[in-house]
Amino acid sequence: MSNSRINRPFQVAIIGSGPAGVYAADILTKSQEVQGGDVQVSIDIFEAHPAPYGLIRYGVAPDHPRIKGIM
Repeated sequence: MSNSRINRPFQVAIIGSGPAGVYAADILTKSQEVQGGDVQVSIDIFEAHPAPYGLIRYGVAPDHPRIKGIM
């Protein structure tokens, strides 16, 4: 068996496509390791509801413009 790295992406499953799920995916894809090419990431987002974005779609408090902006 060799000590060489296997070039497989780091596989991540995110349950829920609401603000927390979208932010988690965003943070992973913008991390230094991924941006630098040291780590590859494959992200699957699972949502039980027919429409994505959770509270973003169905009503976020008006004082949270950053959350509304991720759509």
